[in-house]
Amino acid sequence: MPHIVDIHTHCNLPTRDDPFGVAEAMKITRVGRNTVSNYRGLPAVGYYEMTDFALQQEVCAKAGITRRLMSNSFTAEVISTVSRKPEIDIVKYCNDLVADVMSRAPDSTFGLGTINPLDRKQFTEGERCIGALGFKGFLINSSWHGRFLDTEEAYPFWEWIEDRGIAVFLHPPRAPIGCDQGMDQYKLDELVGRPFDTTMSVARMILSGLFDRYPRLKIALAHMGGGLLPVMGRLNFGWRLGSDGMPEHTKIKCRRLPSDYLKHIHVDTMGIWAPHLREAVDVFGADRVMLGTDYGPVPIDPSEHIEMVQNLALTAEDKEKILWRNADAFFGLGLSP
Repeated sequence: MPHIVDIHTHCNLPTRDDPFGVAEAMKITRVGRNTVSNYRGLPAVGYYEMTDFALQQEVCAKAGITRRLMSNSFTAEVISTVSRKPEIDIVKYCNDLVADVMSRAPDSTFGLGTINPLDRKQFTEGERCIGALGFKGFLINSSWHGRFLDTEEAYPFWEWIEDRGIAVFLHPPRAPIGCDQGMDQYKLDELVGRPFDTTMSVARMILSGLFDRYPRLKIALAHMGGGLLPVMGRLNFGWRLGSDGMPEHTKIKCRRLPSDYLKHIHVDTMGIWAPHLREAVDVFGADRVMLGTDYGPVPIDPSEHIEMVQNLALTAEDKEKILWRNADAFFGLGLSP
């Protein structure tokens, strides 16, 4: 196989300075080779692999990965909470960090930029990402400080993205929906809250009619769509029963059965559970699933993810689609067979 492309990887290079005071605000402490932070009462381990780019490259190469899409998942939103500095400066800083990572391995890495999609003043920074920085799309939080992406506030972003044909990788935030309701134990904010932040975001996008308004969006979801597939039947029966008599702003507005809109969506393979991966391929099809490992913050050997794809009861051609061809087409990577 000429390529294996991982669309979901993160690396925070260690820096001497802390221009936004993040370490103090998040009470970052060192525990052995790792760190522990605390954001909004939600403790989290930062594994050392997240900051060791050379190690990441070595592990990924050994697994057979030839290209990686690097992104900075929720750093910008977190910093904009703990710092009083202008949000645009924070976003630029985060995008420059991704560009720095790319510069260390330009032959094997691509970048995804980030902006606050609810602030049209940041579109200029978005243009820098896909222009001067050469990024292949955007990683966008599924919610920004608790605000989701289906409202009129987000329309300018989606219009701009659709007009430019830019790929968007939707990723949950650090502090997800429900994080203040018993998710400060057992890593529940990460393990349950984050995938369901994605679920809430995409359910709202579907039910609000956003995909009717912007039918040419290129959207990929992290973590196999979060909890979207388990609740899809409920979205369908809600639409079938209708919402007559409910206040206008609460009514379901999409024109078609909610599951019909899955054709607008791609997903990655991150989940590390074969039954869910089989379901994702069955529902979305081999044409709309892409390898994604979340390697770095989730330091589980990428070879496990690849092996799970290789073990699917699919043709060699469909496995190639999942392992690199779909990513090549979706993000416009320009890879040669």
